[in-house]
Amino acid sequence: MNFKTSYSILFLSALLSPFHSIAQDSLQTISAGDVTANPEMQLPDSWTFNDCINWATANSTDIRRTILNILQADQDIYSAKDAWLPTVGFSTSQSFNNYPSPANNRNGNVYGSTYDINANWTIWEGNVRKYRLESSKILRRQQQLAGDDVIKTLKLGILQAYLNIMYAGEAVTIAEQTLEVSTSQTERARRLMESGRTSKVDYAQIESQKAQDSYNLVQAKNNYESAKMNLKKILELGINYNLNIADVSFPDTDVLTILPPMSEVYDIAAAWLPGIKSNELNKEIYANDVKIAKAGNLPSISLTGGLGTSYTSGGEGWGNQMGHNFGERVGLNLSIPIYDGNSTKRAVAKAKLAQLEYDLTKKNLLDDLSQTIESLYIDANNARAKYTSGLTQLEATQLTDDLTNRQFELGLVNPIELLTAHNNLLNAKLELLQSKYMAILANKTINYYATQEVAVP
Repeated sequence: MNFKTSYSILFLSALLSPFHSIAQDSLQTISAGDVTANPEMQLPDSWTFNDCINWATANSTDIRRTILNILQADQDIYSAKDAWLPTVGFSTSQSFNNYPSPANNRNGNVYGSTYDINANWTIWEGNVRKYRLESSKILRRQQQLAGDDVIKTLKLGILQAYLNIMYAGEAVTIAEQTLEVSTSQTERARRLMESGRTSKVDYAQIESQKAQDSYNLVQAKNNYESAKMNLKKILELGINYNLNIADVSFPDTDVLTILPPMSEVYDIAAAWLPGIKSNELNKEIYANDVKIAKAGNLPSISLTGGLGTSYTSGGEGWGNQMGHNFGERVGLNLSIPIYDGNSTKRAVAKAKLAQLEYDLTKKNLLDDLSQTIESLYIDANNARAKYTSGLTQLEATQLTDDLTNRQFELGLVNPIELLTAHNNLLNAKLELLQSKYMAILANKTINYYATQEVAVP
């Protein structure tokens, strides 16, 4: 190897080596296998609330999609880092020229070829690459926050679906108890009819109530299955899976628990909610966009280099020409913008206008959060008040129903009054049950915004 060849190889190596390590840095803490990984836990026989949360966060399609988005963001970071690397390319040309009237001692047909290796490296361009790399890293953090937001949505969705199942399950119990009562009333009415103490019409009215209560039980069971189906959909368990929910009981303290001040919950939630934190990162991206736009007014410096040789027929041999024509070149280019038709000025103006989007989005996010927190407190206070009054109402309707049943056996009230007391008791039980779970849902949702934790016994 001659001196020229050695010098050229050293030049290209120096051009490439300072930035090779940048391309090799790895930010990946996840892999593509995480997107298609098999479920990470065994399906439990009886699902607790925590089982639902653990399964969903490990296997949700939305979370896997977020992992995919993070991997794509990693590639954008690598691309931003690769912008510091030089470009190297090989080119060759082959030509054939025909001279119909060649000069003396000149060949009429000439073949020529060139061979070049060219390298180019941008040394400085107004720090555009730096700002783009910073923005790409911020975008990756936003994808991670998007994953956190998916988990938040999953937890709240599972909480509501799980409590709906609890509510529907207790509604089935109430329907079963109500049917037992109406069955007993029908049997008593039959005996009274057979003894002549009540008419067939009265007996038919009471029997019709039993039929209605039978239908109510069927409907309650269907509602229970629908509630389980909604949770299965969130957990992505499939149509053939039989979901069994663990027995859970909620004490009155879960309904009447003392709530933290509304403003305190708002301040805490505003500090950790992923959507709000993601918008804060947008502020940094918009600032980088302005810097990138302003770089259009700055000069750029680039370094170029290359190796080349050529051959032309009719002269020395191919090997001799390739050696004699071999050469290296290196150059430093400076480009200074003078006037670009105001394109940079407009780009800067648009980037600064885009910064205003941060303030508008922040206001919308905080307004939405304020309305959400306030609505939760309204729902919680309304459900708690309804639950407290419902306890008193249930006690009164229970006493009325017991008294009406005894009076009916003595022939002091007609079937209409008996059925009215029966239905009033049923409605009181269902209204109390509804207010109970509405209060629990609101309370636990408020607690989640305040602590980032949600727990069901």
